[in-house]
Amino acid sequence: MSAKKIWLFALLAGCISSLILTPLSVQAADPIKIGSVLRLSAGAEDGLPAKRGVELAVAEINKAGGINGRQIEVIFEDEKDSPTNAVNAVQKLINVDKVVAIIGPMTSGATLAAAPTANEAKMVMISPTATSPKVSGAGVFIYRGCSRIDKQAEALTDYVAKNYKPKTVGVLYSNEPYGKGCNDLFSKFFEKAGIKVVATESFMRGAKDFKAQLTNIKAAKPDILFIPGYYQETAPAASQARQLGMKQRIIGVYGDISPVYIELAGKAAEGHLVAGEHDPDYNTPKNKKFVESYQALVKSIPNEPNNVMFAALTYDMMNLVAEGIKKYGPTSEGIQKYLTEVQDHDGVTGQLCFNREHDVMKGEVSLFEVKKGKYVKVK
Repeated sequence: MSAKKIWLFALLAGCISSLILTPLSVQAADPIKIGSVLRLSAGAEDGLPAKRGVELAVAEINKAGGINGRQIEVIFEDEKDSPTNAVNAVQKLINVDKVVAIIGPMTSGATLAAAPTANEAKMVMISPTATSPKVSGAGVFIYRGCSRIDKQAEALTDYVAKNYKPKTVGVLYSNEPYGKGCNDLFSKFFEKAGIKVVATESFMRGAKDFKAQLTNIKAAKPDILFIPGYYQETAPAASQARQLGMKQRIIGVYGDISPVYIELAGKAAEGHLVAGEHDPDYNTPKNKKFVESYQALVKSIPNEPNNVMFAALTYDMMNLVAEGIKKYGPTSEGIQKYLTEVQDHDGVTGQLCFNREHDVMKGEVSLFEVKKGKYVKVK
């Protein structure tokens, strides 16, 4: 055989060997893909912190060598506060990106809309923040990482009734699905706790002047003031209530939990009471490290919204998915098996497990009050 033929034979043999071996070697090094559907445009003040929580968890996992030598890759999609868009995003993550689990969506409407798609595909989908009771038992593969809104309402109204002993409440709510839902639900629990709703007013998202509504509520002389909505409006509303001479304690909801609420409301924030999911002072090594890492990240990004609670929720959910992969492999069925059996997972939002309806369990609903310019856990 001539030298030229020997060279050609060797080249062909090398190419064939490469064709045979490369897919296997690439497959071994391929990242494990996780999907995440979050509020990255509409509602980004909550969605971006949630994205940072996922990113922090993944960065820690990958820095430690990944899972069985494979890195985690997260594919983010924008929920856009649209159930239809959320369904399309979940379908893409399942069918195109071939993810093994999905963190999100965040809103209840989007979660409920996408649940049938995820269930049919046997895809684990964990919403970090969907609070609707309807999410409970939404499917074998559907999980929730936060407390239900009715549990929050019950805990908050019971605490208010026992500790402040008001007889009446005035309500100023955001006239969109979240605010309206909170008004309806919390009003029922206020009445159940013996606190009569004596005035109800509403405002639109983007509103800046609340004095007309507050004046009407002031005339009813309520003992406390309930303002459910998002901090962009609820904080200025609280400040304007004080300007009108209203001295009632102000009660709020999830949408208020942010350092920005305290900044915008100023002195009016003092005494503000809300239900929440994460205590920055939760005294565990894991939580201390997480809070330090998150705050350092926020400071490094210009104009980054700061909301450690939303970051903490997604950080925990991402780590639960990773633990499932470590134990049972990178399949949705394996992750689902792990989530069903996990007990006392060491999370930054508590010791976590899930009940039969796949709602997270971590003890009683936590309540936080603004004291000296900081949210402090009071229950």
